[in-house]
Amino acid sequence: MIKNTALALAALAAGASVQAQDAAALSVTVDVSYVSDYVFRGQLLANDSVQPSVEATYGDFYAGVWHSNEVNGTTGSETDVYAGYGFALNETISLDAGVTRYLYNGQSAGDTTEVYVGASADVLLSPSLYYYYDFDREASTVELSIGYSLPLDVINASLDLSAKAGFTNKQPTGAGQINDDYTYYVVGAAVPYKLSETATFTVGVDYVYNDTASATGFPRGDSGRFVGKAGVSIGF
Repeated sequence: MIKNTALALAALAAGASVQAQDAAALSVTVDVSYVSDYVFRGQLLANDSVQPSVEATYGDFYAGVWHSNEVNGTTGSETDVYAGYGFALNETISLDAGVTRYLYNGQSAGDTTEVYVGASADVLLSPSLYYYYDFDREASTVELSIGYSLPLDVINASLDLSAKAGFTNKQPTGAGQINDDYTYYVVGAAVPYKLSETATFTVGVDYVYNDTASATGFPRGDSGRFVGKAGVSIGF
């Protein structure tokens, strides 16, 4: 799932005062995206995929459903159901906590549940730090993100730059297994263009790198790759 990015956290921090004024406001966002590869925390999970999602927020609470389906259909599908609570601790710091249920191919055998907590700061580069723990995989992840947006007023858009670094640790769950640790890095650029007051079209590219390609789905000897993406988001 791709929900908790630095730029999304910056928007959360910036919107905290609005939520405080209208804590009971209900809003819904629908998004449909295409990615040339589905890469999650440095792991290549599928090739070109379509990823629709819907998220509702009510005051400081939010919940949503995110889906990924590979275009050629060889790796199956993934559906993530999540809910959380994010609020402004003060004028600078925002906190966030929630839970995600990962559902694979409509079956329960490989499904997992993950909790997360994080903090973001409404300062230069909008830094955020998150911790995730997956109970079923017994895996923990720490991820640090930053982002910066440059206005492109001439085309009614912006250039959104982002970077993140994460470390994942998976404990052995059986005899003969070893820790599956790896570090991953992502740098990206995206241009969101406002189609209307409620609709935005975004196109961008990420470069993803990890330090153990053989354990994270990339072809042998290939530790990184570029991932193209495009999508439309509509808010209500």
